[in-house]
This record gives sequence, structure tokens and C-alpha cells, in this order.
Amino acid sequence: MATNPDHVPSTSPRGKGAFPSVSDFVVIDRVNQCPKLASLRSINQTLSSLLNSDDSFMAQIAEVIRLDPSLTARVLDLVNSIFFGSKGSQRVTNVEEASLFLGLSRISELIIATPIIEEIQAFGKQSEVVDWTEFWRHSIGTAIMTRELLAAANIQWEDEGDYISGLVHNLGKIITAVTFPEQFGKICKTRGSQTQDICDQEKSLLGWDHAKMGAFYLWNHHIAPEIVQATQYHNTPNEAPDHAQLASAVQLADHLVRSAGIQGIELVEQPRPSDWPKLTGWAILFGEDELISDEDRLKELKETLERVTSTLKGIV
Repeated sequence: MATNPDHVPSTSPRGKGAFPSVSDFVVIDRVNQCPKLASLRSINQTLSSLLNSDDSFMAQIAEVIRLDPSLTARVLDLVNSIFFGSKGSQRVTNVEEASLFLGLSRISELIIATPIIEEIQAFGKQSEVVDWTEFWRHSIGTAIMTRELLAAANIQWEDEGDYISGLVHNLGKIITAVTFPEQFGKICKTRGSQTQDICDQEKSLLGWDHAKMGAFYLWNHHIAPEIVQATQYHNTPNEAPDHAQLASAVQLADHLVRSAGIQGIELVEQPRPSDWPKLTGWAILFGEDELISDEDRLKELKETLERVTSTLKGIV
């Protein structure tokens, strides 16, 4: 059953700082008018080259799309709205399957219509401080680690919902950058000891944080409910009504990847491995496993993280 991110259409409380928080009506209207999410230039160019080659296979094309949270969300939106639009139908969460349904022509049209994140000038003076390549690398790393963590917890996931949940967990940051550039510039300057500090600043300026922003966009664009929930609750998986394990894996993956120095664009302190068991997601995923101690689990995950970090080198 699809879950609408909990938003109450009322004026949000005033926040501290140069910008008052805006009403939910304004946020919803801006997000609804943001159908074309931006992509990273290098990924867009690679995909364009594959689409223009006679020797490319759909599997190769899908592999590149999987590196981009914006393109992945838009491909799934297209296929689910065109072929699986009814409320009772199963949503596609497999990128290659979605690409096959759409075909090369429609994917080519999608690429042509996709703006490049580095070319968006609405950020003004903030554009030079946003390392979007690092944002994409963090997103991909979180996607890979989400799958690894679920496997470590002996949780099987169908199709690619686990990977995609990790990939799009910070999609709300791109949406905020495009729809609220002034507030986004202020958020980019915010420093904190943990992610929650950044979320608090987002809420003070917009009434919503990036998790809720991303979840609303995904819910509004025909994405499977488990991915919507994992996005909305990736910082608070204990609050997820139906898919707490998936949200927990994304929370842990986010922290593990940042522990490896792949921070994304948030100016927060780098987590330490000793912090991992303190996360709510750790207890949800591993709390009932009496066969492996936290110490052994930490050792196992450190080794996995080293392997994933090595894999990320040169991807974007």
C-alpha cells in the first residue's frame, strides 16, 4: 500500500536565520513543478555515448542509469506511469526491466531533456562550494552498502529496491537545490556534529527536511512505497511504519560510507565505526542476532566497507 509522506498543509513555524520557513503549500507546489531532476555531467555524457553506439546493450545502459539517482527516479517514474499506472498494480523497481519497457528512443529523449547539475546557475555564489561529484559518489556508495547490509542481516530483497533506496536517499537535496536555491545556499554553509543538525536547519528554513522532500517527490512520481518509506525515514528508521529494515539499512549505509570519507555535501563530522552500533538502524537489523557479537559484526562491516570504497574509485 502506497504511503503518502506525512505532510499537513499548514503554515510551518518560523525558523531562525535569514529566511522564514515557508508553508507546506509552497513546498508542495515547488516540488510538483520540478519534474526534471538534474544529472551529473559525466554520467549524462557516458549514457549519451552508449545510446549513440551500435554496439551497446540494454544491460550496459541500465548500469549507467543505476549510477544516477535523478535518472533512476525518472526512468522508474516513466515506466510505472505509462505501463503500471493503476493503484493496484505492482511497481517496477528494476532499472534494466524499466529500460527495456521504455526502449532506446524514449531513454534518448529523457537524456536530451535532462538538465546538467553543474550547469544550473540558480545557486549563484553557492555553486562553487557544492561538490556534486562527491554527492553522486556518496549516493552510489550508499546504494551498494545498503544491499551489503541487508545481505549481512540475511534479509532478501526482490529486484533492486534495496539498491535504489540507497541511491535516492538524498534526492531531496537535489530537489531543494533546484526549487529553493537561496535556502539551499544557506543549508550548504551549515556545519554540524551530525546529520540531524543539517535536517534541523532544513526544517527551520523550509518546514521539511531533505528526507521528506525526496520522499514526497518519489511518492508523487509512481515510485514503489518501500523506496518512498526508506527515503523518508532513512535518518529515523524506527519511525518507519512498514519497511523499517530497509530504512535501517539505508541509515547504516549512509553512516558507513561517510565513515570512509565519502561525505557527500553535508558539512558534518565524519562518523567513527564505534558510532555505528549506536544508530537505531543497527538494533533493527542486528539487535536480535545472538550468533554474531557487535565486535565481530563491526569487523565484518569494516572489511565490506573497504571493498565497497575500492569499488567506488573512478566510478564518477
